[in-house]
Amino acid sequence: MSERIAVIIPCYNHAAYIGAAIESVLAQSRRADRILVIDDGSKDGSEKVVMQYLPHGVEMWGRENRGAHCTLNELVRQAAKDCEFVQILNSDDRLLPDRLEFCLQKANQFAAKSVFATGLQVIDGAGQIMPPDAPRARWFHGAWSLGQQDGITLQEWLGQANFVATTTNVFARTEYLLGNPFRPYRYNHDYFFLATAALENQLSVDPAVHVEYRVHGSNTIATKPAPLMREMLRLHLDLYRTHAAALRERPSMRHRFFDFVRGSCSSISSLHEGMLQVALAQLITSQSDEQIELLCAGLNGPEFEVFPNHTLAGAYDGKNNLNAGVVLGKRLETLKEEMVRVKLDRDSLEKIARCRQKLLKCPWVRFGLFLGIGRPLTANMGKNVTEKLLYLSTTCRNHWWLRLGAKLRFPLSRELREGDY
Repeated sequence: MSERIAVIIPCYNHAAYIGAAIESVLAQSRRADRILVIDDGSKDGSEKVVMQYLPHGVEMWGRENRGAHCTLNELVRQAAKDCEFVQILNSDDRLLPDRLEFCLQKANQFAAKSVFATGLQVIDGAGQIMPPDAPRARWFHGAWSLGQQDGITLQEWLGQANFVATTTNVFARTEYLLGNPFRPYRYNHDYFFLATAALENQLSVDPAVHVEYRVHGSNTIATKPAPLMREMLRLHLDLYRTHAAALRERPSMRHRFFDFVRGSCSSISSLHEGMLQVALAQLITSQSDEQIELLCAGLNGPEFEVFPNHTLAGAYDGKNNLNAGVVLGKRLETLKEEMVRVKLDRDSLEKIARCRQKLLKCPWVRFGLFLGIGRPLTANMGKNVTEKLLYLSTTCRNHWWLRLGAKLRFPLSRELREGDY
């Protein structure tokens, strides 16, 4: 079994859209090895529409309604029999023509990752692209814009918003899907799966657009706030419980989880951070004082070696009020300046290496070194990288031996003098 791809399509009452979804699979530049459809108890004739595509290799079976998560898990188990990769496609969405080819390339490029997502464009019920400022598209474009914040991690970004948006934007290794089945959420089974993949460092995201996500009147996300907010609370509590052991044992997991939680504190979705704290408070009431004390005493990790606020605590200058935003902002500016210096040093080192390589390839320079008159060209002068590059470039421009070589038209002599390295 090598690089076989199954496209799995759970269908429920999407007779108006399922044909376009299947046709988007048949039009792929990299053809799917299997196209699997389960009609999850539709009442609108969806099954008849799918049957028209059976001659094109589509495999379909119908049954009573069991919900999206059960249908997806059943399709994954079918695909796992002979396919290494799975592309999920909701029956009202569409794939752009090179989606499978692009994601397979990413999977080969990032062999340590298991889940791959791309950019998406929002379409309406008629299949037309919604402009970014359209009311129902604005949230999705805003969610993607969050990823442009300086220094934001993938986990923090996903905590702020489920910018991946839909299971249609999931291309994954079958083995990972089998080990992380979708949970019985009505609205957020994709979000729990994606959050877990991000926390386990298994999620790769590329902004190139390869999915069309359809927004229309029957989307499950079009609901009153309370049911969605309550499910989002449950989802976050489930993340704590599911990953409790990994959080206890693995500092790297804790780091990613902290980023996710920090992002969720400024969620643009349906998480109310205050109500999450209320829920956590209710859960902790079942623990005795002794149990809480034992829990805290049993935690270990590198986090206990340094005070978490040591940077802020020592930043007061005796003049200005201590302000976390200002202090951290100054620290960020210092880090940015350091990154610029490091980049300049790296570029200078690369130029020095290229120059010296060309010097040693030039027969005229080697002849000068043999005569003992070209040593300044290979000298390592200067206190820092910038000074070393300045010395080398100045020497190449002014050394009489290279000037003579350029006049005699020896290869490389002229470009070395002119700084072409």
